[in-house]
Amino acid sequence: MKRRGRYTMAYMRLTRREFHRMTAMAGMSLIGGARRGPGAAGSPVALVKTGNRHYGIHRAVELLGGDDFGGRDVYLKASYNSADPFPASTHPEALRALAGVLFRFGARRVTLVERSGMGRTRAVLRRAGALGLIRELGLGFLPLEEGGGADWRRVELPGSHWSRGVEIPAFLDDEACVVQLCNLKTHRFGGGYSASLKNSVGLLAKTSPEDGYNYMVELHASPDQCLMIAEANQAYIPRLVVMDAGAVFVSGGPEAGEEAHPGVVAASADRVALDAVGLAILQASGAWIPGTQKGIFMQGQVARAAELGLGARSPAEIRLVTGDAPSAAYASRLERLLLQSAESR
Repeated sequence: MKRRGRYTMAYMRLTRREFHRMTAMAGMSLIGGARRGPGAAGSPVALVKTGNRHYGIHRAVELLGGDDFGGRDVYLKASYNSADPFPASTHPEALRALAGVLFRFGARRVTLVERSGMGRTRAVLRRAGALGLIRELGLGFLPLEEGGGADWRRVELPGSHWSRGVEIPAFLDDEACVVQLCNLKTHRFGGGYSASLKNSVGLLAKTSPEDGYNYMVELHASPDQCLMIAEANQAYIPRLVVMDAGAVFVSGGPEAGEEAHPGVVAASADRVALDAVGLAILQASGAWIPGTQKGIFMQGQVARAAELGLGARSPAEIRLVTGDAPSAAYASRLERLLLQSAESR
């Protein structure tokens, strides 16, 4: 037994057969169907209903079968668009918990990478009280706008709504190991909501170091902002995304709004599936998201990301994975919302 904070749980290395048998017995909720990508059974999205985010994050990653980071350097993209408290920005205990998971599964080094939207990144994290926590956890810290021109590379996005593609950190190549920790909230400035797809915007250059071109002005002035958010996600592939939906904004956002408290942690390697589940969580919490009238997979971000092959293309390609009765009951509620959205199309 290993003690983690105020709770204790047993950690086991399971075979694939044992894992599937145990999750089935524990109440795994399925939205069946074949898909390309993660597996023929669909993209697994782990769901944990809990008031303890430390436990929830550890458990969600375990429900996905764990991960072996094998001595790799991990780039961790959290959510520090502003210095406002959770759910506007990453909860300190969520960062602590996920850092622990990454080191537990063999990460050699974990570096938090960020470009804040509402101020200079280093100043934003200082105001949020995150710099001390980063040092305490033994993480590296890379404020992206402090790099020079050689630290960025252009990614052409043919057929996209970006006029000249985007620029991303040069280290985000095909070999980079990227893990994302996102929040869940409505977003009044565009996109309709913010989860993993929108969080990726914090990896893009705001302005080009070559000629000063402002990518964020282009994004926020465009009527196709939802589509552009999805298209930018073609620039990289995350290894894992964890969503902290302990609290969410159901109106307003991104820095302030009306809160609801679903008490949920979700995780997946599939950004589209995770965002779709996030939209169902927002709907279950009373939020109205523009573009979802005809279904979750009709919302601009999700629809375009699915069209581009970034993940699940429909609710039939999502598999909700739980490990206890309360989580299974909540997953069934989300499953109904997802399926209703598919039937309304």
